[in-house]
Amino acid sequence: MGWQQHAACRDTVPDLFFPTSDDFTAPEAARQLLVAGAVCGRCPVRRECLTYAVESGQAHGIWAGHTPADLRAIRRQRAAGVPDPVVDADPMCPGCSLLFALPALDGQLCSACAERQEKGA
Repeated sequence: MGWQQHAACRDTVPDLFFPTSDDFTAPEAARQLLVAGAVCGRCPVRRECLTYAVESGQAHGIWAGHTPADLRAIRRQRAAGVPDPVVDADPMCPGCSLLFALPALDGQLCSACAERQEKGA
């Protein structure tokens, strides 16, 4: 993955992003989240990292400054048809959430959804 070569965390100890507990109210995990979040905050590929974590189903660790609970919430919202403003910043079909290559317009139906709509299905 090419984006990883540009990640701010590339030369950081990986353990910082994988606390021993996913309970981020615990002092040590909360400290790690703050420190990792600072690294992520200056990262030039934060969007790519978050997209990877959401779409690949990452269930552990801090990705783009997000906790596993944050990632689950993004996935639930997307499954309910609510796009994430970071992950889904590209135009997408409102019928099936298929991402379009530019220069499509946001709100435009993909060809499969447009065909279904024409047939009245």
